[in-house]
Amino acid sequence: MPEKTKGSLIDRLSANLVSEGLVTKEQLSEAERTQCQTGQSLGRALVDLHFLSREELIAFVARQLEIPHIDLTSYIIEAEVIDILPEATARKYKLIPMFRVEDTIQVAMADPVDVFAIDDIKLQVGLEVKPVLADEEDILKAIDQYYGGTHLIEETIEGIKETSWECTTPKRLEAEELERVTEQPPIVKLVNQLILEAVSNRASDIHLEPQRKEMIIRNRVDGILHKVSSIPKHLQLPVISRIKVMADLDLTERRLPQDGRIQTRLGEKVIDMRVSTFPTMLGEKVVMRILDKGAISLDLAAVGFSPENLKKIRALITEPSGLIFISGPTGSGKTSTLYAALRAINSPEKNIVTLEEPVEYEIDYINQGGINVKAGLTFARGLRSILRQDPDVIMVGEVRDFETAELAIRAALTGHLVLSTLHTIDAAGCLTRLIDMGVEPFLISSSVIGVVAQRLVRTICPKCKEEHISPGLSDNKEIKSYKGRGCKECRNTGYKGRTGLFEIIILDENIRKLIMEKTPASSIKEAVRKCGARSLREEGLSKARAGITTIEEVLRETPT
Repeated sequence: MPEKTKGSLIDRLSANLVSEGLVTKEQLSEAERTQCQTGQSLGRALVDLHFLSREELIAFVARQLEIPHIDLTSYIIEAEVIDILPEATARKYKLIPMFRVEDTIQVAMADPVDVFAIDDIKLQVGLEVKPVLADEEDILKAIDQYYGGTHLIEETIEGIKETSWECTTPKRLEAEELERVTEQPPIVKLVNQLILEAVSNRASDIHLEPQRKEMIIRNRVDGILHKVSSIPKHLQLPVISRIKVMADLDLTERRLPQDGRIQTRLGEKVIDMRVSTFPTMLGEKVVMRILDKGAISLDLAAVGFSPENLKKIRALITEPSGLIFISGPTGSGKTSTLYAALRAINSPEKNIVTLEEPVEYEIDYINQGGINVKAGLTFARGLRSILRQDPDVIMVGEVRDFETAELAIRAALTGHLVLSTLHTIDAAGCLTRLIDMGVEPFLISSSVIGVVAQRLVRTICPKCKEEHISPGLSDNKEIKSYKGRGCKECRNTGYKGRTGLFEIIILDENIRKLIMEKTPASSIKEAVRKCGARSLREEGLSKARAGITTIEEVLRETPT
């Protein structure tokens, strides 16, 4: 049994806890026994036993020491301040620099009377140190947030190398033996750290890509892939197998693609991940799509619609019947827009039924179903069944073929509001794509009420945004725009987060006539422009001038 240590701050102040009436002698004794049994700090024992809250404990220590205390979660620390103090020192003493004023640096500490830590910092940085009190857990979280968690992945890999456990596995293993390997603590820790790093950096996807001598890890953040780390080749099979176990996939099948799903908790946050494996010449490539319910906004106003387009989309989705398409390439945010639209019209008076591949985000009071091609449940077959479910609103994840398009049109013509997606580069192309599928023009003109084309562009980091002068696109006049110079907050990219660009066509008599005449998409675009609707690029340039995104980002994402 570990012996109780008397060196911690709370240990030294424990008698005052009783004298102030915060805990009883019996409670303090019980906490001390727990401290001896577990080896944890006395403060942690008091909180875990629910004798004190974290807030009460911090306030007590601050009063006793006559030192101010702060809530780290309400602070944003500048990258220049973080760079003053090495990460190793921050972790060693459980502290983090807050800000600098001339020759003094304010430091949030779990033990602000640790003179050894204060003296060490003075020697390292050559500045006076002003300590303030902060919660230890908040400090550790802040260290991970501001210094980054990649080092933890590297440390975990190094730890595996140093163990006596043999990581090299034969190409063919029995399922039971392979599953045993995946339960080894070092492998479990490594995979968990990969997921934690991705979530903390707002990544949408994790890519594990086998190479000849290693497996590289790349995370997609704000639509752009960034290399995070690399894993030694001998850990490739155990790591991929661990992910397959978590996703309930066949461990022994490495020749065919597989799809699965993982649900895990990170603190109070529930994280869903779609897992896809794909066999390559150098091993299985794995992509984990992170579906962070707390990160997505299911609100139309937050998706990125301008006031003008927001008015248009709300007018479309409140129609009693008709077919609405959301178009754009993979990863352009179509699904998020569909969910936001459904949530906006969701009510107890409406029977809303969806058919998705797969169901990504659950919404209360909406009947959501996923297709299962292996079992024979396709979009077309599922749509036939939905029509027998007395729906008011139907959402079909994607129209891929003539049969599904025809059924969606039939549903719209029989009094249902139908929402779906198509993979086209712009709104006008969506209408001609239906004709290419074999749908009769008169059915399109009589059923489709609106088309929304969209793209996602990165938004400028608000912390390092600065004014910038750019040359005009069509003339030599210089225009004022904005850029992010790069900082710790945005990982030196100049961007943080994404917003949508939208082009909306509401079908009028003129456009319906053009569809009936099988007019090319270019002529439909021209007719739409004459009505005053903005293209994706025009919408993007407007947001660039407003300082939301950059001109370079608009040019990269929008068609000419």
